[in-house]
Amino acid sequence: MGTWVYLRGWLEFHGQRPAAERIIGQGEAQGWAFPDGGWLDAACYARAVRAHEVGEVLDQVRRIAALPATDDDDDRVCGLFFAFHEVDGQSEWRVRDGEVVVNPAPTRYDYLWR
Repeated sequence: MGTWVYLRGWLEFHGQRPAAERIIGQGEAQGWAFPDGGWLDAACYARAVRAHEVGEVLDQVRRIAALPATDDDDDRVCGLFFAFHEVDGQSEWRVRDGEVVVNPAPTRYDYLWR
């Protein structure tokens, strides 16, 4: 059957949403949602995937993170994801400054999976 990884998180945009939607549309779009309303322009992701599919989602997030700023303030895409692997435990993906940094998640987030 394989190992499951439970992914959830969000990205915040500062004018990069159309480009992010194109990137998502070129790959697997299941799990992505774009909430409307309010001042925040964001995308949310929540989905359980097989362990071998995590790289595809992480690649999408990395491509979106690398989008250039669209304003004079140099605001880039930012966000946070948690990936809970049934065997390896939980990691966090911090999205900022054009990249995605993947590290083990702090234990303070263990309550999300208990």
